[in-house]
Amino acid sequence: MTSYIACSCNNAPYCADWGDNGLICFGACNAVAIYEPCARIGRITHTLHKHQREVTTVHWIKPGNGAPESELLSGSVDGTVNIWRRNSQNNEFQCTSTLNAGSKIIFAESLQLTNNNVPLALEKVLICTGAVSGEVKLWLREDTVEVQQIQPILFEKNLLPIYCRLTYLPNTTCILLALTLHDASVRLYTKSDVPESYFMKAQHLIGHESWVISMDFTQDNYGNLFLATGSHDNMIRLWKINKIIEEPQTDELRLKSYTFAVNDKQYNVTLESVLWGHENWIYGLHWQSMKGNNCETMRLLSCSMDKTMVIWEPRDIMNGIWSETVRVGKVGGNSQGFYGCKFSPDGSHILGYGYQGSFHVWKYSQEMDEWCPRPMPGGHFSQVVDLCWEPKGRFLITASSDQTVRIHAPWKDNNYMELWHEIARPQIHGYDMTCLTMLTPQTYASGADEKVVRIFTATITFRNQLKSLANVDDFESIQAYSASVPSLGLTNKAMNYEDMNDTDEDMKNFVTEKHVTENIYEPFTEEELIKKTLWPEVNKLYRHGYEIFCVAARYDGKLLATSAKSNNKEHAAILLWDTNTWMEIQNLVYHHLTVTQMEFSPDGKYLLSVSRDRNWSLFKNIDGYHKLIAASSNNDNPHSRIIWCCSWTQDSDYFATGSRDGKVAIWSTSTIENNVIPNIILDMHNQSVTALCFAPNCITQGSYLLAIGFETGHIEIRRINIYLDNTWSVLLKYDTSQAHHLTVKRLKFRPNDNQSRDTLQLASCSSDHSVKIYNIDLSSLLSSLSLLTL
Repeated sequence: MTSYIACSCNNAPYCADWGDNGLICFGACNAVAIYEPCARIGRITHTLHKHQREVTTVHWIKPGNGAPESELLSGSVDGTVNIWRRNSQNNEFQCTSTLNAGSKIIFAESLQLTNNNVPLALEKVLICTGAVSGEVKLWLREDTVEVQQIQPILFEKNLLPIYCRLTYLPNTTCILLALTLHDASVRLYTKSDVPESYFMKAQHLIGHESWVISMDFTQDNYGNLFLATGSHDNMIRLWKINKIIEEPQTDELRLKSYTFAVNDKQYNVTLESVLWGHENWIYGLHWQSMKGNNCETMRLLSCSMDKTMVIWEPRDIMNGIWSETVRVGKVGGNSQGFYGCKFSPDGSHILGYGYQGSFHVWKYSQEMDEWCPRPMPGGHFSQVVDLCWEPKGRFLITASSDQTVRIHAPWKDNNYMELWHEIARPQIHGYDMTCLTMLTPQTYASGADEKVVRIFTATITFRNQLKSLANVDDFESIQAYSASVPSLGLTNKAMNYEDMNDTDEDMKNFVTEKHVTENIYEPFTEEELIKKTLWPEVNKLYRHGYEIFCVAARYDGKLLATSAKSNNKEHAAILLWDTNTWMEIQNLVYHHLTVTQMEFSPDGKYLLSVSRDRNWSLFKNIDGYHKLIAASSNNDNPHSRIIWCCSWTQDSDYFATGSRDGKVAIWSTSTIENNVIPNIILDMHNQSVTALCFAPNCITQGSYLLAIGFETGHIEIRRINIYLDNTWSVLLKYDTSQAHHLTVKRLKFRPNDNQSRDTLQLASCSSDHSVKIYNIDLSSLLSSLSLLTL
């Protein structure tokens, strides 16, 4: 079972939706993530993978009878659109239909066609897709599987589509399609209720001065249809669509109107209002639902690249006067504004997501009569390159090429269920991160695409936050309350309480009161993570000639090994550092190309390294000096391609190496000095092995569990019996929805201090931007294996 998933939303305008079923769906790299909110800490429950490229648009398919949604639509750069259905019995999702729309999908909109005589599961669904090639296609799903293209929509002068919305004309079964083009216009198409009829162009709305990126429909209590359009001209226009009951009077002062006819009925389109309040491009609009939430007036939510979200309400509905009633945002740090926004089903929350994939949520507080920020799930927005457990397993730390380091920890609810979430962001760097390792419970070392290894230590703010989740009595004296990054700098500077001036009053209150004196645990919001959870940098290690690629620490944290990118023997050397003095104590030279991973043996006697040069090397600590005692030879080397990964058994008797050629080799330290031949070789049939990790406990003497990660994103848990040559048993397999859909970069089992011996927790990270933690019931796995072998 997957107990934790951390990932971010793709930076596309239509990539998240909040359904009436209470669930949030969003695009996460090539997958669709399902997030289940709850009172304090929500969690991502599923990642649905079928697309081969980045997901660009997702939304829930609204049932015609107003029931909670059970299907969602997703479109991708790979040119396909998938329909996913939720099974009410087990809450699992299955892809029921795939549309091959051609080139990269820009938008995909749907409308469930209502028919009271047909069961909901068999209702027809109308789908409109738009691609970068300029093609707009209409599709019809006749039942739960078959989808057929029914009509293309063509434009003159090579106009390109940007977005579309589908709805019904008020009190009819006639369909209205609004479509925006790159000439800043909005086109309306209608389809009558006559069977086999086609969409026909009805009107051409002009007024915006730049691209119209977002639209949304709503219907008021008087049978009028409203269309909100948001543009790169920083303006929002509200269009009112109603049926003409009597002939219009000739009045020179009346507003300009557009008319169209469908089913012999005349409709009028007038510009209701122009809303100006944003200072940058408008990317998202969403009307609050008028049904089922006691909403007395229409409310429109908008978001912009100016880093704000605004709620608009009519001040004088008869005269079309609207005003701004709520403004939230101005997100700090290096955020780039909002790409989309949504009301919650009951209108009590508003959600926005930005360029870096983070969610920002505000909840209306009746006691305070204001909108207050709330915590939401987060994750890296680029590939996650490395992870490491704190020595006692109290938290997990991850590094990514999104230039951040993040810390994840569990909070136990009243049912003692672990709810994982991000509790700190100790490093926000100017270079892409490449590696990290924990030295002590409060110190870590990290490397990035620079020649410097940086050392960071925890703050009082972090200790107080962790204190609410786990025992921190072993944390040594900490001086800094927090840290800050100077302008144009890369070094996190420590901030003591005395150093905070009057402008830092908010920070003073944060570190001394918030999350410390409250009886109810409260996770950090995205803004607090960005601004107030940095760790100070305490040291820099200079010596490498090229960018740092991997680091490793001995079990006691007193020895640090570092290596850098290289294409020659001199720069491929491994440097050893004494962490008490931060002096270089040894230079280990063997490899000719970049060292891809290093790992000290659990007993601290050995240092193992693997490299792009297709070789591994083993150094032994002899009287404080590391000496090369064994290395793979060209003649008997089972690996013919890059060796990506390595891992030690907990008793330090064996180590494993895995390579691009799909081979996993097990080597014994007791015979390696005299005979460099692997004990066991596992052939994965050309599946590139990119991550390995032995479980922290032996099953029996000579029997171990090994987690294997692949370039395809799959993860396998295998049992290996050293005494029975070549005996491998597959215990678990995680597919691309359960595990990852791109390269698995690192696997690490959680130390035993925080779990029973019958339960294992495995953390993984991947190029698909996600971090996952899996709960493995060891006793049930072994019992099922015993039954199979009987």
